[in-house]
This record gives sequence, C-alpha cells and structure tokens, in this order.
Amino acid sequence: MKKDLTADDDAGKILDRQTDNRQTDRQTDRQTDRQTDRQTDRQTDRQTDRQTDNAPDVSVIVPIYNVASYLPACLDSILVQTFREFELILVDDGSTDGSREMAEAYAKKDARIRLVKRRWNHGASSAYTLGMEMCRGRYLAFVDDDDVVAPNYLECLFTVAEQMDADVVQGAYQTFYENPGDGTVIQGYQSVEQLPENLQSRVEFFFHGRVHLAPWCKLLRKAFLDEHHIEFYEMPVAPDVSFHYQCLLTAPRYVLIPDVLYHYRQRPGSIVTVGGMERVRRYAVAMARAVEEISRWARGETLFSDEKTKWQIVVVMYAFFRFKLRELAKSLGEEEVFKVCRDAIVEEPQKSLQDARAYAELINF
Repeated sequence: MKKDLTADDDAGKILDRQTDNRQTDRQTDRQTDRQTDRQTDRQTDRQTDRQTDNAPDVSVIVPIYNVASYLPACLDSILVQTFREFELILVDDGSTDGSREMAEAYAKKDARIRLVKRRWNHGASSAYTLGMEMCRGRYLAFVDDDDVVAPNYLECLFTVAEQMDADVVQGAYQTFYENPGDGTVIQGYQSVEQLPENLQSRVEFFFHGRVHLAPWCKLLRKAFLDEHHIEFYEMPVAPDVSFHYQCLLTAPRYVLIPDVLYHYRQRPGSIVTVGGMERVRRYAVAMARAVEEISRWARGETLFSDEKTKWQIVVVMYAFFRFKLRELAKSLGEEEVFKVCRDAIVEEPQKSLQDARAYAELINF
C-alpha cells in the first residue's frame, strides 16, 4: 500500500531534486572548464611557431591569481630586462579582481607574452605545470606574480648558465614589504660557486638552508628537467619544496651566484604567511604528500642505485617538514599542533610516511 505524501514529503523531494541538479550543474561546469582549458592550450600551441630557429633562449613563467595591486610592477620589471631573447608565459588561474584584464592588456602590447586564461582556480602547482608544458625556451625561469626582478635578472643567470654549462643557476634575493630596495638580503655565498656533486653534501645544503627552496631566482635547463622527470606536485602548501629538492639532488652542475636579482614580497594573507592552525594543517598534509611523491620519484630515478640512498632522500624530506612543524609548535603549543597534524593526514597516503618515520627512528635521524 502506497504511503500518502505529505507536504513535507513533497518539499523534501523537491529539495533533493534541486540539490542533485545543483551538484550536476557544478560537475558539468567543472568538466566544461577542463575541456575549455585543454582546448585553449591546444589553440595556443597551434598559434605558436615551434620552429627551433624561432624559439627563445628563456621562457619566463608567471602564475597569476588575484594580485591586481602588484601585477603591473611584476610584469614591468620583467619586460624591461636587459636580456631580450625570452618569452613570457602568463597563466591566469581564475582571477576575479581584474588581474586577468591587466594581463590581457599587457599581452596585446608585447608579442613576447603568451597568455592562458582559466575559468577556475586550479592552484599554483597546476599553473606552474601548464607553463612548463607550454614553454619553448632552452631554459626556464619562474617569477611569482607579486614579486619584482632586477633589470639584469635574466642576463646574469643566462650568462653564467652558458659559461659554466650549468643545469641550475641560483642567485641571491631580497625580502621586502613595501619598497623593493628596503628589505633584507638573503645570501649564503660570496662568489660564484658550483655545488659539489656528492649526494650527502647536497642533502646537507638543502636541510641547512644554503640553497633556498623556491623555484624563483633560478634559471633551469629544460632538457635537465625533462630527463629526470622533475615536476610540481599538487600540494596545499610548499609545492615548490619537492620540485627544488629534486633539482638539487640530480643536477650535475648546480651553480650559486652572489648577485641580488630577485625581490620577494611578503604580504599578509599570502599562502606562505597564513598563520595559526590552518598553516599547521596545510604543512601536515603537504608533509604526507611530499613524502609519498618523493618516495615514488626516488624509486624510479636511476641515478640513485641503492635502496639505502633512496630512503635517505625520503627521510630528509620527512624531516624537513617535521622541523617546520616543530617551529610552528613553539608558538602554538606542541600538543595542539600534533593533534591537528594527526587529524589532517588521516586521509592522506600513509605507507611511505610511516616507512619514512620508522627509518628515521632506526637511524636516529
């Protein structure tokens, strides 16, 4: 016998249908967005002359997301470079504050600019990856959308890369809040220096901060990145740490120069300055994902011949994030920090993280 439907039953069914319809609409929008992004990428590639003779020496990649107040200064500093043989790839990652329109205006005025526009925000890692897929240059350089570079930024890095046949060239940088000339210079070297190829030395350089962990203020040889399958991983914070770590461990010729070429803006609300337990949660999730991805990469990297070396590489990545979390714990309370960490990584890949922790304890890391 059928049950009589009450007004509440009718309303409930209508609400369920509306909810289902909204979910279906959102899924359809996302699918359409992904298809549109892929079509845009293919159209851009077809429009680009990919002949070697016309390819630039350097591809500069700038991911853009809601930085209307800072974007003009960033792009202006790139376009006035003393080094002219470069293309500028702008990946607008779903900006809603006018940044996209600014990028469009710049692209219309300068033929060196290639602009990709996305409807939704996919995240910095995805924007970096798309830029790398589009680039035509022999070298890559990354610039954050709110930072500023020196006029000789590309010239200095490119000259050293060519002279020393380097895979990675890294310059010094300066942090600032308002005026680029008023910040603090971060510089761990006094002259041009090529890092030793010894793996243990490279790991120590990474862990003790002799080399900075961001992709910017570096010039990277594209063929080297392709050979070692180095890429950005999708992580909620610090996706560039794993990318840099891979570069540091595998680049045969990694060169440091003392020139201050990059001005790194620190601003409230940016992804690296968000404080409190939200930052703890992001770092905990990033730790789990980074250990998992680095473990996978190390297992497939033929440069590392023995299992012990591969696990040492994974353990250092685990220890780096653990160190960062302990720094946060000093001001936020250790017990609460580790509770947030445990909760945050419940659904993350666990095996490599557990194995790394066990190995670290085994060798008293």
